[in-house]
Amino acid sequence: MKKFLALALALAMTLCLAACGGKAEDPAPDKEAPGTNEPAEPITISISHSYTELDQVSVELNTAKKNIEERTNGAVIVNLYPNNTFGNLVDGVEAVAADSPLMLMAAYSQWEDLYYDASALQCGFVFETGEEFLKVMETDLFQKIVDEMDKVNIHALNCAFVGGMRHVIGKKPYTTPAEMKGLKLRVPNSTTYLECFETMGASPMGMAASEQMGALSAGTIDALDQSISLMYSTKSYELVDHVTLLAQQPLADALFCSTKWWNSIPAEYREIIEEELHEAGLRYNQYSVENESKMREEMEAAGVQFHEADRQAFLDMGCSDLVLKYGIGQELLDTLAEIRTAK
Repeated sequence: MKKFLALALALAMTLCLAACGGKAEDPAPDKEAPGTNEPAEPITISISHSYTELDQVSVELNTAKKNIEERTNGAVIVNLYPNNTFGNLVDGVEAVAADSPLMLMAAYSQWEDLYYDASALQCGFVFETGEEFLKVMETDLFQKIVDEMDKVNIHALNCAFVGGMRHVIGKKPYTTPAEMKGLKLRVPNSTTYLECFETMGASPMGMAASEQMGALSAGTIDALDQSISLMYSTKSYELVDHVTLLAQQPLADALFCSTKWWNSIPAEYREIIEEELHEAGLRYNQYSVENESKMREEMEAAGVQFHEADRQAFLDMGCSDLVLKYGIGQELLDTLAEIRTAK
């Protein structure tokens, strides 16, 4: 925690010095901002996420970093911190709230203490495909969510990294409520994920992604909720070899930052940054869709067994009704109904 806050403070001081035109001996020539004749000090942005360096999320973010730096002629510098190396999600939330120059990759439910209704986007048994999540981001409902989050100084960028639907991978199949009862599995540490599995009768444990493999190896938990792309990239299938195709929630993370800090960046740079990150998210989704079958085939060749779940039995337990406790819950369901009708 102290290490993370020290890093965040250092970043904030760097941004402050740049804004104040800090002096140094033998300064290098200033770069000029595109479209202006005024010199500008580089703006440094850090992006923190929980995916490994080998995950396709990291690949796409590296491409976005390169494109942002090129399109701004080096006026914006992007530093990437994969695998929670910059700090855990709780620390990241605190840093964003403190107006640090940080973009944190997280689920919308991570902000439930500041804007409760955003958690509706992570509720169980609401989305049928990951692509539906991306389509919601093109609607008036999403703009409403962005506006409300801005009011509490959290800016949701128009980008999401959606890697298919989440399932359950564990020591055995968990296809019915009876098999799911009492199951100890890791889920992201937020209310929507915990409540989803508690309603199913499981005993979920909220923990950071960086801790889940150790917990699985130690026997603290018996299963994980992961998308096929995550099972593949983390190699969790080398520890447990039964996948229950429950499709309870999409693997959907987005990027968030301080609204105050975001608005301090020149508009022309904000447009470039958001555009490149949005495209990175779309590329990641396309990669996940195009390669999911191949990943599954490789996992099956390694001995992994896939099982269809009795989803209706879980729906009958009220799992799909949890979204209705949120103020935008019914509006989200109506929006998804319109999206499905328009197919």
